[in-house]
Amino acid sequence: MPTINYLDFLKEYEGMQPGLLRIRQFLSLVNNPQNSFSSVQIAGTNGKGSTALFLSNILEKHKYKVGLYTSPHLLNICERIKINEKEISKKALTSILKKYFPYAKDCTLSYFEYLTAAAFIYFAHKKVDIAVLETGLGGRFDATNVVDKSLGSIISSISFDHQEILGNSLSEIAFEKAGIIKKKSFTVCADLPNPALKEILKKTNPYIYGKDFKVQNIRSNSKYQEFDYLGLSADFKNLKIAMHGHHQIHNAAIALCAAELLLGSNIYKTAIAPALLTSINPARFDIRKVKLGKRRTELIIDGAHNEEGLLSFINTLKTSEHAKDKIPFIFATMKEKSYEKMVKTISTVASKVILPQIKNPRAVQPAELKKLFLRYADGIEVIEVKNTKRALDKIKDEKRVAVIGSLYLAGEVLKYLH
Repeated sequence: MPTINYLDFLKEYEGMQPGLLRIRQFLSLVNNPQNSFSSVQIAGTNGKGSTALFLSNILEKHKYKVGLYTSPHLLNICERIKINEKEISKKALTSILKKYFPYAKDCTLSYFEYLTAAAFIYFAHKKVDIAVLETGLGGRFDATNVVDKSLGSIISSISFDHQEILGNSLSEIAFEKAGIIKKKSFTVCADLPNPALKEILKKTNPYIYGKDFKVQNIRSNSKYQEFDYLGLSADFKNLKIAMHGHHQIHNAAIALCAAELLLGSNIYKTAIAPALLTSINPARFDIRKVKLGKRRTELIIDGAHNEEGLLSFINTLKTSEHAKDKIPFIFATMKEKSYEKMVKTISTVASKVILPQIKNPRAVQPAELKKLFLRYADGIEVIEVKNTKRALDKIKDEKRVAVIGSLYLAGEVLKYLH
């Protein structure tokens, strides 16, 4: 069976079953590549991908050969597996997936498990010094959580998401995410809600944002945000990041703390500054000026897919120069999300809403979303369309539009723009 058909057959979300037995069995058959390199694991409801990117770039600028594993992808699957910012080639990924397909089939690996194993095989073959691993979902039973040489763990945030799998309380969700924490390794965490932090403290004594390290003197303009970092043993002033939103400064600070713990006194601002400034994560308050129809439109694309992420987006929107007034929203989301809360929030800030049908079987039908918007929105126009292209066609005369609700929607929009 061709490799790409195999991955299409294994549904990324529906094929998931809790437990690490399958991937451990597979990895034992291929000489446990995950044990050939050190790693840092990152779990969290939001902010994982940006934190992982900041940390991997910092380590690279300090002359480390760094593997980076993230999910999901936006344009092509090779985005998920990188070494020093360079994506695995399609040829290399296809070769790995074809070679070990019989083992994967025998071990009944899921889509995500097989891609994770492929990343480990690739990192081992390329002899990376360290791998930065973003968990896909939760932590305790996530496929990335089979690494033994974990130097540290990062908890980027904890809020409500995937309750059907992780639990209905913050303490239950935190318990699952704390499953990545290993003995004799450090843990860095965000300023977490008390129920979540209590769960983390049962397992370790973490370095906490706002308590053990912090940022101050935040400034921003249309090009970048600037801040001072006060760390565990080092302070760095006038650092810049090109990503928008104060939450991205928090992600950068968490990555810096982890970098301090990994590099010790060998951490240098001359390496940190360019690493942070060049860290760009697509579909995170991603501003694209495109020509749609007769005028140029500013698309603000964000993969925020839960209430916490949406609120961060809206806060950034309101405090930026990009939208002081209500603007149109293109919105799509997945069935497992608490999307009614998202609809209520968007209804307060949108001038109109466009609901495309996206190419994902887990997506909520536009008709269902329209009913909710008509319930909560006060007289705004709500439009159903058949696909992403039709959604973009509907905004020809708009100056500025938000695209939000799912990284899958963001990926479709970016693919269309490309």
